[in-house]
Amino acid sequence: MKKYPFFIFIIVISFMLFLIAGCSNKTSLNTLDEQTSELIEENTSFEEEEFSTEGKAINPLTGLWIDEEAAKRRPVAVMINNLKKALPQSGIFQADIIYETLVEGEITRLMAIFQDFNAAKIGPVRSARHYYLDFALDHDAIYVHYGRSPQAEKAFKELNVDHLEGLSYLDEIMFWRDPERYNKPGMKEHSAYTNAEKILNAWDMVGYEKEKKSDFKPVFHFAEEEIILEKGQPAIDVILPFSSYQISEFRFDEGSHMYKRYQFGEPHIDIENNEQLAVKNIIVQFAEIYPIPKDTAGRKEVELVGKGEGLYITNGKAVPISWSKKSHFSPTSFFNENGDVLKMNKGKTWVCVFPKNKDIELHASQEMEE
Repeated sequence: MKKYPFFIFIIVISFMLFLIAGCSNKTSLNTLDEQTSELIEENTSFEEEEFSTEGKAINPLTGLWIDEEAAKRRPVAVMINNLKKALPQSGIFQADIIYETLVEGEITRLMAIFQDFNAAKIGPVRSARHYYLDFALDHDAIYVHYGRSPQAEKAFKELNVDHLEGLSYLDEIMFWRDPERYNKPGMKEHSAYTNAEKILNAWDMVGYEKEKKSDFKPVFHFAEEEIILEKGQPAIDVILPFSSYQISEFRFDEGSHMYKRYQFGEPHIDIENNEQLAVKNIIVQFAEIYPIPKDTAGRKEVELVGKGEGLYITNGKAVPISWSKKSHFSPTSFFNENGDVLKMNKGKTWVCVFPKNKDIELHASQEMEE
């Protein structure tokens, strides 16, 4: 009988310890919940700050957010030498759009269009051709070049296109010669360079308007959601044989969902960041391209005012499109198969103005090894 109360005492003590442990555990869980809640709130706050659009605006060339002041400014269009001998190029990795088409000698020349850029070296810069003025006018851009053809000189006057040119009083202000190239035989004409700071300083000196016209309409229209083309032809490897000399190629990279650029059978590298050029979108614009009659240098005419067919290529597929440009001062419009305004993926674009009497190649896999 005396042991029985002691047994009850043991049970009571055990029960009290259980309650104390339960309360302690409950307090620990509550504390953990509060800490987790604070961590979630901190992470949420961090994400909101990271994606803040304060002081930002949409880049009309890419559909992506950039600095608000840069977005208001007119773009800059720089004429880039694309001769194999003149490679590697500098600074064009910062371009939002690159146009490529033929000039005399069956080579291509590039026009790199920049909206927000700070490149310390851009080039080599080469001379203007008259039909490239239409690309600059499409974006209300300042055309930067080093020299010009007779046809371009006439077009600058007739169309009153704002431009900044070497071989003028702006030469020493805006350009310099790369000494290594300048002193190497046969490289003098491939040695002219500029940069963002010099271009903006020359722009201030000349006094061209800084902001785009209030009624200016953008060339490209971007979709909010990522476009995955359900229809269309597979286009993992895109080959554009402009001529026997110039074969431009783009290969779709599954990892980045970008098209990497190749030419002369090698990756197209910008020496300033030592990376391969890559774009989200490719537009192939078929146009009439032919030698100018009686031009002793074999310069070309490219008919960009009018209408024609083309291709829009993104995320591994290509679909037919059409284009129309009513005048030099009307922006080029691109339309899908239904005749609606073409919606594109946000990002950089390469526009190949390609001879309508030639064929391009689209492949479902990479034709060449890395």
